Amino acid sequence: MAIIQYPPSFGAGRLARFVKGVVWLLLVVLVAVSITFALSRIVPADPARLAAGLEAGPEQVERVRQDMGLDDPVMVQYVRYIAGLVRGDFGDSIRTRGPILDDVVEALPASIELIVVSFAIFASLGILAGIIWAYWPRGVHAILLRAVAVAGSAVPVFWVGLLLQIVLAARLGWFPVAGNLNHAAAGIAEVTGAGLLDALIARSPPAMWEAARVLFLPVMTIVIHNIALTIALMRSSLADQLDREYVRAARARGLSEWRVVMVDALRNALNPVVTMLGLQLGWLLGGVVIVEVIFSWPGIGLYAFSSFQAFDYNAIMAITVLATAGFVLVNALVGQIYPLLDPRIREAR
Repeated sequence: MAIIQYPPSFGAGRLARFVKGVVWLLLVVLVAVSITFALSRIVPADPARLAAGLEAGPEQVERVRQDMGLDDPVMVQYVRYIAGLVRGDFGDSIRTRGPILDDVVEALPASIELIVVSFAIFASLGILAGIIWAYWPRGVHAILLRAVAVAGSAVPVFWVGLLLQIVLAARLGWFPVAGNLNHAAAGIAEVTGAGLLDALIARSPPAMWEAARVLFLPVMTIVIHNIALTIALMRSSLADQLDREYVRAARARGLSEWRVVMVDALRNALNPVVTMLGLQLGWLLGGVVIVEVIFSWPGIGLYAFSSFQAFDYNAIMAITVLATAGFVLVNALVGQIYPLLDPRIREAR
C-alpha cells in the first residue's frame, strides 16, 4: 500500500499561519484599545463628575474618582484595564450603572440581525445585478443599473434613511417609523433578542410579518447605500474575465455558456468582489450607528451613540474593542474563502 508522504512543513505551515493570524488580531486590538484609552484621558471631560452627577459636590466627585480608580497613575489604569479585558471584564457603564458586557449582550442581537439581513440582501442582489450587467452590457437594464450604481454611491446614508421614513412611513404609513419588534405585543417570547429569528422560532406568521415590517426601512437604507459598489465591481470584474483568452478558448472547445460564464469566469471574477464585501461587512459592524440612531434601532450602534453623548468612556472603549476585533475576524474569514474560489491559492498553501 502506497503511503502519502507530506512535506515536513505541511502541518507546521498551517499552524504558523494560524498563530500569526491570532497574534496579528491581538496586536490590532491592542493598538485600538491603547489609542482609545489615551484619547479618553486627553479629552477635556471628567468621567468622575459625569458618574457622580452634575449636582454632586467636590467630596462626592473625589470619592467617585477613587472608587473608579481614576486617581491612580495613567499606566496603572491602563494595565488594570487590559487585565480586565483579558478576563472579559469591560467595566461598568456610567450611563446604565451596570456591567458593560451585559449591555453589549442585550444590544448585540438586534445589530447582528440588522447587519446579517442587510448584507445577505445587498451582496446577493449586487452580485446578480453585476453579472447581468456584465453579460448584457447594453439595454434599458444597463441604464437603470448604471443609475443605481451612481446614485447609491453618491447619496449619504442618513439622507436615504430620512427619505424612506418620510415617504414610506410618515406619508404612506406602510412601515413603522422607528423601533424594533415588540415581543409582548406580538405574543412571542424573547429568546434571542432578534425579532425576526424569535418570530421564526415561535412559528408565528403575524409576528414574522411584523418583524419584517420593522426591519424593512433600516435594511433598505443599508442596502441602497452599499449595493452600488457591489454592482459596479461585480460588473467590472466579470466583464474583464469574459474578455480573457481562456474564456474564448473554452467557448471554442464547445463548453456550455453556463459553464463558461457561471463557473469559470465567475469564480475568477469573485475574488475582488469577496474582498470588497469583506471590507463592507467589517465596516458595517461599526458603521451602523447612523442607521440605528435614525430608526431608534436598539442595537450596538444606538448604544454607542448614547455612550458618546454621555462620555461613557468604558462603554466607548468596549465598543471600539468589539468593532476592531470583528473587523479583523471578518477579513481573516475572507482570506479563508479565497482558496475555495481559486485552486491556485489552495495549491500554493
